[in-house]
Amino acid sequence: MLNQSIPKYQNVYSEIKNFISTNKWPIGEIIPSEHELVDFFKVSRITIRSALNLLENDGLIVRKRGKGTLVKSSFNENDGCFESLTEKIIANGDSPSSSILEFKKIINKKNTKYFATGTQLYFVKRLRKVNGKPYLISNAFLNYKLCFGLNKNYFTEEGASQSIIYILKNNFGINFTENSQYICAKELSVNDSNALNKSPGIPCLSQECLLYNNDNQLVLVDQNITFNTLMFNSKS
Repeated sequence: MLNQSIPKYQNVYSEIKNFISTNKWPIGEIIPSEHELVDFFKVSRITIRSALNLLENDGLIVRKRGKGTLVKSSFNENDGCFESLTEKIIANGDSPSSSILEFKKIINKKNTKYFATGTQLYFVKRLRKVNGKPYLISNAFLNYKLCFGLNKNYFTEEGASQSIIYILKNNFGINFTENSQYICAKELSVNDSNALNKSPGIPCLSQECLLYNNDNQLVLVDQNITFNTLMFNSKS
């Protein structure tokens, strides 16, 4: 069933990605035609094409003239959510650091649309820096039951353990098997503008990463607010 709280093409993208990752649609197989997908998901052809474009960009499918659309891989070539920002910055030869701006237990009241209303969550707001300069604001919502006992002491200002992904893997034994990313433009809030030293109301980039465990339970929603690209290229 499609989630009505997010765009239809993202729903379709996630559903097809799940078919591929669970081997329902094996590598090398031709997936149903656009017409069949329109009929199955009850959406427009434009919605289907938008979802297929995302899957192709991820390296999961490939379109071949005269043959149709084939499953290319069961793993995203661009799965940025699995690799922590800390790892990317270090791999680029730079120095990451972070500071906690807010840490608290909350009851979800439309704080994030991806967890059900009333769900107990940990909320961790951090300022992430690269070489000492503000880089982005991280607003992380974590499943309270799956991360029970999490506190500020798990986080460091420097080193690998400043990464939430690192903490969840190494301290809570959580293995991630699925992720989704949603990127959009938004206006910078007054609260975030102070930390980033920018004027409120100006356009910024919002990237939301959703990470799921082996049981397909949503563990983490991390919303990053930045003016910088989240992609890194290794230095020569």
